Amino acid sequence: MNRLWFYVLALVLVSCSSTPSIQEYYVSKSEDPNFLVIDIPTSILGIDNNALSKEEQDALSSFQKVNVLLFRKTAANADQLPAELSTVRSTIDDTLFEPLLVMNDRQYSGKLVLEGSIERPDEIVFFGSADEGFILARLIGRNMQVEKAMLLAGVIQRGNGLENAAKMISGML
Repeated sequence: MNRLWFYVLALVLVSCSSTPSIQEYYVSKSEDPNFLVIDIPTSILGIDNNALSKEEQDALSSFQKVNVLLFRKTAANADQLPAELSTVRSTIDDTLFEPLLVMNDRQYSGKLVLEGSIERPDEIVFFGSADEGFILARLIGRNMQVEKAMLLAGVIQRGNGLENAAKMISGML
């Protein structure tokens, strides 16, 4: 009987975390007019599969989309930025996430983290911030691997994938 109470108490404590998950944060901000939420399928990157090696094709196919959440600071929402940054940083700095890369300079800071193991991450997240706002991007896929994410980054850069996606998105807005 004492064990049962212990497990019930443990479940209650774990489920009552005050820090939202990245997904919960995305959902809670999806209706906030200060945020822009975009799901970018990898197909929008306009990368020619025929120009890729087999390994690059496997990397591209292991990722289905990138969830992007943007907060751009304006005069009307400037007081909201510190609280939002604090919430995101506390979520990213949670023990569930393992830092892969940390970048800092005078104007920008960024962090690439993963949840799960390096061999099989459950989630790969990039968080970047500057005085003008921040970006939170989640890689969504199946059979994801950090090596594949790095390979995909090279493919995207080489194939002008970010420019292609920006053109497509700006045409939709």
